[in-house]
Amino acid sequence: MNIKNKIIQELEKKEIPDLDFLSSKEVLEISEELLLEFLEEEKKDFEKKLKLDNSKIDFELFEEESKLNFFWSLLNHFNSTNSNDKLREIIENIEPKLTEFANEVAYSKRFFEMFEYCLENCNLDQEQAKIISDTVKHYKIRWINLSEEKQEELKKISLELSKLTTKFSNNVLDDEKDFIYFLDSDEFLKDFPESDLENAKNLYKEKTKNNPPLTPAFNTKGGEIWYAFDSSASSYTAIMKYCSSSKIRKHFADAHSSFASKWKYDNRENVLKIIELKNKKAEILWYKNYAELSLEFKMAESPKQVIDLLSDLSQKAKIKAQKEIKEIKEFFQLKELNSWDMAYYSRILKEKKYKLDDKKLKEYFEFRNTQNALFDTVNKLYGIEMEKYNPPLAPTFNTKVGENVIEYYKVYKDWKFISYFIWDYFYNENKRSGAWADELRSRFLDKKSIVVNVMGFKKSQNWKTLLTLWEVTTLFHEFGHAIHSMLSKSKYSDLSGFWVEWDFVELPSQIMEKWASSELAIKNVAKHFETWETLSDELFQSLQKLKYFGSWNFILGQTNYWVSDMMFYSWEKFENIEDLDKKYLEKINKLSIFKKEENYKQYCSFSHIFAGGYSAGYYSYIWADIIVEEVWEEFRKNWIYDNKTAQKFYDKILWAGSIKKASKMFQDFKWRWVKIDAFLEANGIK
Repeated sequence: MNIKNKIIQELEKKEIPDLDFLSSKEVLEISEELLLEFLEEEKKDFEKKLKLDNSKIDFELFEEESKLNFFWSLLNHFNSTNSNDKLREIIENIEPKLTEFANEVAYSKRFFEMFEYCLENCNLDQEQAKIISDTVKHYKIRWINLSEEKQEELKKISLELSKLTTKFSNNVLDDEKDFIYFLDSDEFLKDFPESDLENAKNLYKEKTKNNPPLTPAFNTKGGEIWYAFDSSASSYTAIMKYCSSSKIRKHFADAHSSFASKWKYDNRENVLKIIELKNKKAEILWYKNYAELSLEFKMAESPKQVIDLLSDLSQKAKIKAQKEIKEIKEFFQLKELNSWDMAYYSRILKEKKYKLDDKKLKEYFEFRNTQNALFDTVNKLYGIEMEKYNPPLAPTFNTKVGENVIEYYKVYKDWKFISYFIWDYFYNENKRSGAWADELRSRFLDKKSIVVNVMGFKKSQNWKTLLTLWEVTTLFHEFGHAIHSMLSKSKYSDLSGFWVEWDFVELPSQIMEKWASSELAIKNVAKHFETWETLSDELFQSLQKLKYFGSWNFILGQTNYWVSDMMFYSWEKFENIEDLDKKYLEKINKLSIFKKEENYKQYCSFSHIFAGGYSAGYYSYIWADIIVEEVWEEFRKNWIYDNKTAQKFYDKILWAGSIKKASKMFQDFKWRWVKIDAFLEANGIK
């Protein structure tokens, strides 16, 4: 069998294909050629459809399996989890061609007319009608009847945006990858958890294995370098909480707030172009700005509605922040407190005043125990069973790929097989930062979907991997996205949970966090990695005392993100890079409790809004938090594992995917519109 046929055979499997083979050098060498062949096949098929007589039109005509989409999805997944130059080259070369074809489909008047005909004349069930009517609406929003000149302009904008967003992502990844910080002593690391010190030693060995040690960023003794820290969330969090040097903490804070803002990775020009092109696209389509266009398919109806609901939060959070900052300054007798010192002093305050030791807390969240607690939770709530699965010829569930440990599962709901699931847990320097959920293959006929969760945890080499409470909630969060997709009852991928309105999509993920960290659930999750004892009463009481501590930090952080996002895509105009930097910094300093310096350019690595799907939609995270507290209120009234409440949440929201409008699903569950009261109460804000 030649290699092309083997690739096609893997893509046509009902099971999970051989990912080792599909990401191998021999496959990547011919991937571009094969993608172009798949693309030509789809173009020919599209041309045939356009020539069909109306009498031949039915729903099935628009629902076809695509080897092109599946292979492209896999290659993008490989590039996000273990990027290399060849993968980037393939994506950069092929993406413009795919965009051109997508534009051809998106602006085909004949294809639009076929959907309109089907909506009016085909015998459609409820789900089919939803898919066809949404497609017709999308065509109308794109102003399908625009002049050819305007349509061509929109196509050029889409093509240019695809190139810019790829460039943006690559710059962020490369700048983060280049960041490394060496220490030759543990002088400032005395408080570090043992697992974090071990990770730093192992990273040093890895980074200096084939090269002589680099000059330390902070060399205290001029001796041999022993510790290395990178741009991963684990390294950053450890430094900010446990490193006793304010100078080093500031170095990390400055680096993280300025990635991709200078030198060869400078994204500022890309940001200007992206903002300009998206707003130009909106104007061509008769919207005032891109924010209005973005909200067309969201639960919120307008930028004003978002701003009206969320605008008071930052002021209320600032009042709480000032009280807690005053408490820290008085406890440590500090004249000043800097933003990069907050996590460090907050941690010590928790330990000394409230008797909460984060290092001891980590001992209750060993990775495997926590994973099992997650699986037990979704089994109690929704009858989900996770069965480990070893696909033929694919990596076994303990095989390393780079530093990734990949596991495969078959997922069952009430003993019925519903989906495949892949979990990629651990950090490597070629992996995109953050954590996410994705659908590598949509369900189609007798083929089950393949859903993936990707994390960036630091794996311990010599002993058990212990997680922070934040990492535990991340584990639960991303699995919430996964079950939203897997539990959808619709047989059509267009109606899965991933396609619900963007400002509703975070509800299933963020509410899963409640079963990880809330006072009612944490003892069911936390088990000591050596003794298997549940969370000690002392630690539990400390957590309760600190239930609201630092909630302002999250609210202000989210406010900075969503307001700057709305500023970029709605009311503000930028003349040049200097104007962009100036207006961004002014806005952030109005919102922040700590004054930011001129090198603060976090927007340059804000991939969610400049390379992802959250443009003029980042507010959806805090919007979802508000909705989460509304839903959680129902669980708290009964019992957080109450079967009736869980069934109600499943019936009204999870199983529906995007069959119904998000506003309708929420009101079916709560019998009213969204209120902010429960969110304020949950964060200790009056």
